[in-house]
Order: sequence, then C-alpha cells, then structure tokens
Amino acid sequence: MDINDISLHELRKMNDCEGLVIQGCGGDLQEWVNGINDMLTESGILQNGSKFEKAFSFKNGDLTCLLFPFDDVQLDVGKLAIWRLRTREDFGSTWLSDYVENSLGGYIQEQSETEDFEMEMM
Repeated sequence: MDINDISLHELRKMNDCEGLVIQGCGGDLQEWVNGINDMLTESGILQNGSKFEKAFSFKNGDLTCLLFPFDDVQLDVGKLAIWRLRTREDFGSTWLSDYVENSLGGYIQEQSETEDFEMEMM
C-alpha cells in the first residue's frame, strides 16, 4: 500500500478524479488506511476482494487528511454515500470534489504554454 504526500495545489488540479477524503487522521496513517479498508469491506462497500491500494496524505491547517481515489477499486457507491454521511461527524468524510470546492476554493485549470505566452505578451 502506497501513501503518497500531495500538496493542496496538486489536489486542486485533480478535477478528473473523485475519491473519499477523511479529515483529522492522527497517528500512523497506515493504520487509518487499513482501518478504512476493513470498515468498507465489512460494510459491503468494497466488493470482490477490492481494497484501496493507494492513498494520498495532505495537510490543511492543523489537520492531516487522507484521500482514497476511486481509481482501480470496485465499490458500491450508494452504500459508500450512506457510509460517508454516517461518518461525517467522526471522520470528516467527504468527496474530493466537495472538499476542493468548499475547503480549497475550487479546482484550478492548467494553462497551456501557449496561453502562458499570450498572457505574458498582454
């Protein structure tokens, strides 16, 4: 299992990705990842032996957060939506898209080199 650090700026560029954000993760992040995988498996959300194989950690203020991207994982999105609502108070559970919009000011679009050059010429 890989847990990679990611910056808030990089999160704001992930507009082609969706995932689950867990806020306020203290202590050993690997234990959090194992625990979330176990909880979601027991709840029937992760299916067919699927587990989150990668996660990203990031800091926003004093909070350490984990992002579990939905790429390459089989899950029941309906059950996950209910689980997310039930765990909002305990884990700060939210979708990546909601987190970026509500906590980081929205997604940023990549400018091409041509657009950068045109902006410099103005």
